[in-house]
Amino acid sequence: MTKFLLILLIICNANMNILAQDQIAQNILEKLNETTQSYKNIKIEFELIFENKSQNITDLKKGNLFLENDKFYLTMNNQTIINNGETQWIYLSEINELQIITPEPESNIISPNKIFNVYKEEYKYTYVGDYVKNGERLHTIHLFPRESQEFMKIKMTINDQKNQLKEMIIFDKNGGTYKYVIKLFQPNTTSKEFIFNISDFPDIEVIDLR
Repeated sequence: MTKFLLILLIICNANMNILAQDQIAQNILEKLNETTQSYKNIKIEFELIFENKSQNITDLKKGNLFLENDKFYLTMNNQTIINNGETQWIYLSEINELQIITPEPESNIISPNKIFNVYKEEYKYTYVGDYVKNGERLHTIHLFPRESQEFMKIKMTINDQKNQLKEMIIFDKNGGTYKYVIKLFQPNTTSKEFIFNISDFPDIEVIDLR
């Protein structure tokens, strides 16, 4: 009986520690979301490093992201994606091609305007710990999808003092990692027009999939 009670006590303590870690993660994620929502808009410069060690692949891209409410304007290498909440334009400059689609809010693919609140419904989360780098206290949180999708885990690194996302790594089921490193985070900057002006691109090929 004593041995049974000891095992039960260990299990209860372990569950309590897990719940405590989950609560810490939730508090940090809520602060991150609240801080982000308080901004009029956000300009982000980032690097994307894709790596798949089993296939010996490493690829580096640089990009710029502008967020305002549910809208975003993303440029990365030869691609531009503009989303105004109702229409999404995907422009490929190398072939001068434009695709126009209706965005799907329920899609499992992580959209730039969902980054800061994805934890609310789609993912479970747990607090991993904190550390100090270059004088910044950083929190590490892991998120796991509640339902099966192409991503198996997300690792978020968050600045404690500024309540700002510092880094995000997405792990796919094929052994690949997508590491987003934020180089510049500038809130409350000049607003941008969320529309693609086709008239500015002579001879453009337009594929309307709406």
